[in-house]
Amino acid sequence: MLSPEQIDFFHTEGYLILDPCLDDAQVGSLKGRIRQIADGDIDVPGNILEFEPGASGRCMENLRKINQPSEHDEFFVDHARKPQLLDAIVDLMGEDVKLFGDQLFMKPPGGIEKTYHQDCPYFSIEPMAMITAWVAIDDVDEENGCMYVVPGSHKNGAIDHSEPWIVGERRDMRIPDAAIDWQRERPITLRAGGCSLHHGLLQHRSGANHSDRFRRGLATHYMTSQSRWTGETDQPAYHLLHGRQYEDCV
Repeated sequence: MLSPEQIDFFHTEGYLILDPCLDDAQVGSLKGRIRQIADGDIDVPGNILEFEPGASGRCMENLRKINQPSEHDEFFVDHARKPQLLDAIVDLMGEDVKLFGDQLFMKPPGGIEKTYHQDCPYFSIEPMAMITAWVAIDDVDEENGCMYVVPGSHKNGAIDHSEPWIVGERRDMRIPDAAIDWQRERPITLRAGGCSLHHGLLQHRSGANHSDRFRRGLATHYMTSQSRWTGETDQPAYHLLHGRQYEDCV
């Protein structure tokens, strides 16, 4: 259970650090599962694997990102239900919680940066009030590409991601540098097993990995069960993690 001070800090600053969060055995289990996916021992669609620009060959050393692993492996749904994570989410969001999705960020040695963005504008969900639990699988510092946040920036609402950012052959969008309050930026360093919770509208980025170490992290996105699907395709089926679900909602 979070303290009133922690809850107030999250709502004021848009993030909260829980370090430690997972124990060594749980971190080891995550590392093992990632290795199984990278080696092809766990059957997942090839299109959820994203490799570093210019990399050749399928191997963990070239793997940049695994998108939505929980859609294909119940292991990651169980991770989202871990009491260390879900209890904190309920304290911040309320009793009724569903899993929107998740991403495994690998950031191998030499891995590229991720420029400033917000999570919610990427997702077809209203209201824009998701919370992401970003769990460090390796020790995370500024050398190997930690996350940086602009505290309190979630209060500014959704910012236009109007500037192109090219990742290999994929075109992405980012928040223009001129819209960022760089003076307020702060790094989020974590030990393996630590967790950073952040609001879906918090402005954040991550640096390039200038070390010879991986900087793996699992981002799990939580939403209230009273959220609404705004996409043009059929609404996906979402896992209820806590509380109840509602008619005409996700």
